[in-house]
Amino acid sequence: MTESNNLNDESFVRAAVERVLDGDVEAFAIIVHAYQRLIAADLARRLPAQNVQEVAQDVFVRAYRALPSYRQQAPLRIWLLRIARYAAMDFWRKHYRRRDRVFSDLDEAALHGVESAHQQTVAERQTDDDALEIAREWLALALEQLSPSDRAVITLVELEKTPLATAAEQLGCSLTAMKVRAFRARQRLKTALEDQRPKRN
Repeated sequence: MTESNNLNDESFVRAAVERVLDGDVEAFAIIVHAYQRLIAADLARRLPAQNVQEVAQDVFVRAYRALPSYRQQAPLRIWLLRIARYAAMDFWRKHYRRRDRVFSDLDEAALHGVESAHQQTVAERQTDDDALEIAREWLALALEQLSPSDRAVITLVELEKTPLATAAEQLGCSLTAMKVRAFRARQRLKTALEDQRPKRN
């Protein structure tokens, strides 16, 4: 049996796990070679294409560090896919935690969409540019009040206009769950935006 065929043999890969745990660090390359395509394909459904390789590398780093906790009750590929899912979730949390990155990704039309929710308040007193800047600030403050999960949903669905099905894949949940999350996130954003309105005397 060739090494290529061996990589498809679960028992062969599990033997590699044992070798790594026994101190043979180089044997971890067998695990990487066996599952790198699987992990990349899974991450490609959850992340922007340009980030897949970086996060995939992170998945295997996490797997190497966590290998002593692998109890072998489930197939190794299932264990690795679980790590990949958490790595993807961490990517989105970090991505949407950086406010400057969020706004650099927004186009002017999206910002005008947020501004329109406050149009009656600002249109009487501000130029279009000033109104857009106010909307940017209100949105920033409102997003900071949301959880990382809600920020991810709002940015994908409302600001980037990502279809719900695609957003569900990227965030690792079902379409039904995505609809519920989007509804709740919109309600929380609405409340947060209302809190930013100037108070009348």
